[in-house]
Amino acid sequence: MSNLKSPGLVPNQAAFEVDMRNLLRGRKANGSASASTESEERNVELASQISQISFRSVQEIDHLIDGLQGIRQKLDDDGDRIQREIGQYVSFSESIVDLTKIVSDGMTAIKTMVPEVIELPKVSPADLNKR
Repeated sequence: MSNLKSPGLVPNQAAFEVDMRNLLRGRKANGSASASTESEERNVELASQISQISFRSVQEIDHLIDGLQGIRQKLDDDGDRIQREIGQYVSFSESIVDLTKIVSDGMTAIKTMVPEVIELPKVSPADLNKR
């Protein structure tokens, strides 16, 4: 089985990880307040980060699903086209077989009738030189 990869469908994993690290570091570096306020801010920041990560993940999954659906549609279309072409080939082959039978029967009929109907005069090489 081969792996089909389209540049538009494969995210840059390294860039995504760097973005996530920078996002987390930026959130972590901000602020130094009282313990309770800091704890609440961290909870809000953490919820925000989780929301952003989830949103990006859902977007990537939706993008991949769209890409896979496009590939499936192309495979279905190609399968239908190939089936049509096979049907045309079968029909053409049957026509060729029928035509071959007709020609064969015609040649058999001609071979049996030729000695009775057509008698060709015998020509010697000397007669051909006179012409």
